[in-house]
Amino acid sequence: MSSEPAAGGRSSGKTVAVVVLLVIAVLTIVAGVIYLIEPAKSLPSILGTITHPAARADAHRHTRGTVALIVGVLCLAAAALVGLRGKSSEE
Repeated sequence: MSSEPAAGGRSSGKTVAVVVLLVIAVLTIVAGVIYLIEPAKSLPSILGTITHPAARADAHRHTRGTVALIVGVLCLAAAALVGLRGKSSEE
């Protein structure tokens, strides 16, 4: 990849970084919402279904959901920072 600015004035490396951060943000926000609204026994297997002990199977995973939402918001902020930083320095 070259470091020359792309058509929009941003380098292709910055564009890739923004896209990766946005994808991570969306995925973690979705995971956070699922953790907060679904009981542990109903979670998709990729998020770690909890069946034992049986008393915790109906509980929601508030800590994991909250952390996932915070990570998602931080990734959105980082993507905005990287995206806007490239634009303002060239004006």
